[in-house]
Amino acid sequence: MIFRKNKVCDVPGLTKNVGFWSNFTVRSTLLVVLSMMIVGLFIAGVQGYLVGLSSFLTNIDVIYNVYVSLRDLSWMPLVIISLPLFGVLLSWLVEKHSCNRRDMLVILMTSFTILMSLFLYPNALEGGQTFNIPGVLGLGLSFRVDMLGFTMLMITSVLWFLVMVYAHEYMLKERHSSRFFVFMGITYSSVLGTIMAGDLLTVFLFFEVMTFASYMLVVHGQKDDSYHAGYNYIFMGIIGGFAILIAVMLLYFTVGDLSFASAIHALNEAGNIKFVIIGLLIFGFGIKAGMAPVHVWLPRAHPVAPTPASALLSGIMIKLGAYGILRVATSYYFPQEGADFSAPVWLTSNAVGSSVIWLGIITMTIGVFFALQQSNIKRMLAYHSISQMGYIMMGIGVALYLGSYGAMGYAGALYHIINHALFKSLLFMVAGVVIYHTGEANMYKLGGLWKKLPLSATVCLIAALGISGIPLFNGFVSKTILHHGIVEAYEYHGQMSMVFAERIFIVISAGTVASFIKLFYFVFLRKPDQPHQLNPEYNNLDTAMAMVALLIIFIGLNPNFILNAFIIPQLNMMPYSPTFVDTYIVGMSVFTYDDLTIMIWIVLLGGLIFYFGNKFHLFHIKLPYWLNLEYLVFYPVNVLIRKSCHLMYGDQCKYNAVTLQKLALKDNKDIGFLDRFVLMASIFNNRYEKRIIKSDAFIYTIFITGILTFMLVMRLL
Repeated sequence: MIFRKNKVCDVPGLTKNVGFWSNFTVRSTLLVVLSMMIVGLFIAGVQGYLVGLSSFLTNIDVIYNVYVSLRDLSWMPLVIISLPLFGVLLSWLVEKHSCNRRDMLVILMTSFTILMSLFLYPNALEGGQTFNIPGVLGLGLSFRVDMLGFTMLMITSVLWFLVMVYAHEYMLKERHSSRFFVFMGITYSSVLGTIMAGDLLTVFLFFEVMTFASYMLVVHGQKDDSYHAGYNYIFMGIIGGFAILIAVMLLYFTVGDLSFASAIHALNEAGNIKFVIIGLLIFGFGIKAGMAPVHVWLPRAHPVAPTPASALLSGIMIKLGAYGILRVATSYYFPQEGADFSAPVWLTSNAVGSSVIWLGIITMTIGVFFALQQSNIKRMLAYHSISQMGYIMMGIGVALYLGSYGAMGYAGALYHIINHALFKSLLFMVAGVVIYHTGEANMYKLGGLWKKLPLSATVCLIAALGISGIPLFNGFVSKTILHHGIVEAYEYHGQMSMVFAERIFIVISAGTVASFIKLFYFVFLRKPDQPHQLNPEYNNLDTAMAMVALLIIFIGLNPNFILNAFIIPQLNMMPYSPTFVDTYIVGMSVFTYDDLTIMIWIVLLGGLIFYFGNKFHLFHIKLPYWLNLEYLVFYPVNVLIRKSCHLMYGDQCKYNAVTLQKLALKDNKDIGFLDRFVLMASIFNNRYEKRIIKSDAFIYTIFITGILTFMLVMRLL
């Protein structure tokens, strides 16, 4: 039933219109408003803003007893992880009757996930809630929800809920929509498990489930481009997962424990192995985060995936890569208690942080440059996901680099994770609406849509202002904090390289402004060559987009809400200097003369970049082949392969006319990064193919079995 061939949703039963809105839209809109009100009231109550209402509800025994029972339920993480899977089962049972009923169940289950997650907040504020399942794989599974986990849990559950509201309308025109929602539910469950994991092994297991489940979302269209993008996605995901697995084993053998707790003293005694471990973890999680140069899967996956999947791939799943780096770095490489800035215990994090800062700078630069060259709206947004992840990576680097004074980098990175999840998801939703109504993804073939799609144009402008860092919108807050962090990286250490990094930060921010001036101008403002005839009506697409836009504005107008409710409680539980946090972050104002002046210069520079780029056709630059990533990486390897082929086969090198010709970097630009890797590997595999086929499965089985046995024996001893 789930995989019924070529099934397109019929919508009987709930499609009756009530004026301008359908019955389904009215119900889902009311549910969205109610859910957001509950979230706001609950957090405000726990923070002490609604003392009267909290006291009134506490005096009602039934309500208070239910609240206490759910708050203290130790296995609440399992309940939350199970809700999307339960929703998948229920939706499968009702799908044959109506896709509307199926979709309403999906929306309801995601709203329940938000409500259940709220009960973890009080314990998270007090240090965290832990739940263990012993015996699994010898080491057991561990779940722990502290303030970092709860922050990720809330932005994930809220955004997933809104995207499911959006997905109802969008997927009505898509085939195999039931299959889409099944794998969306499995992916959601694994995402929640990754966020609430209490040790690295549990993270690895859920992270791998997420990778394989989300692969089905990338290839959902079942076209050649979809399969090719999915191939890149799963290949890179497996490489990243293998890197994390090696790090898991090295960490366990070095420290003897995988739980998220300080391990810096044991790692320092292990010598350079500590850098190998964090390098593998950054590489593995960085692939999912879209970090350069391992970002190659992302620009291919977004354009082919259904828009709801693209919104979540960019808004949530790549953030799990950044979350993974932030989690392991601040757990294993931070001391348990605060230490002086110059204390030796911080030296490792200083060294790691410097590298991560420059990884972030390189990533944001590559992302913006290639985003400006794109014509496909979804591909452009994909490159901006890469660029914005660079901002987050830079913030994580500052959080490590400055040791006990790195709280500004941590706050900026986490704040930007929240903000980017909102405005990038909204931008993908807008792109989906444009494609949904016009069937066109090329920005240069669009135009004038602000008259046809006024709500979409409005929310697109809000999201564009957010990602560009314009004051009064959410991106301005996190980018300002990140800018403070990179300035402090110079002021506290005095390295001139950090001054250079800060200048690049400014230029890249201007490039982001230029890019979204370009998007909004070509899609909504300019006079189109061929006007599109549209007759849109208000539906779930608009409900979801409007709510995300309101959240962007709310955060922009109330920047201290996120700081006070989510970020500062984390900083107070970490080994950062309390004096620094109290002086520079508690009660901080981002609307200062200096910060606003810098933003004005960024906007002006961005406007100039757009003007000259459009006037002189600089947005259509075709890089020479020798500047492509494939060339830079594979040219020396290609030479080696040719020599090796002749060495192995002599004059009988049968790949001269086929494989080696395909590998020609100058003459064959259609062969992608991973295709070259596979083609080169096939040269060696063919030589020893029979031997490898007979032995590789046996060797792999013995290796994994030996590792697991050794881990179990060491644990028992």
